[in-house]
Amino acid sequence: MQAPEISEDVVTTIQGPQRRTEIRGAPRPYPIPLRLGYKATAKHGQVYGFGKTRMIGNKEIIFAAGDGLKPGMKAEIVVAWPCLLDDRIRLQLVLQVTITGSQNGEAEGRIRAYDFRTRRATEAE
Repeated sequence: MQAPEISEDVVTTIQGPQRRTEIRGAPRPYPIPLRLGYKATAKHGQVYGFGKTRMIGNKEIIFAAGDGLKPGMKAEIVVAWPCLLDDRIRLQLVLQVTITGSQNGEAEGRIRAYDFRTRRATEAE
């Protein structure tokens, strides 16, 4: 039996040969409204607040926030994730971001790192 020829454009799966689709351009953020809490480091201490995501992507987040967030600040944002782990364990998405802009009660940030963690049922409710 001869080994199948592999092409960069065709992937063989259980269902048979499938064509790969290449997505061009920058990934777009998704308009997903999720509750969040944040903690940012300012020159004169910590800034805390709550809000809601407006758009979230793999490299950026735009969210409703109170005043006090300024470009250049480092922040930790904890998002109440809607999906359950093993259909029973609540999750939170923890983002490490750099605030890139803030105006009219809305802030945006560049995501530097992220991590999913488990949370208690009462957290971020």
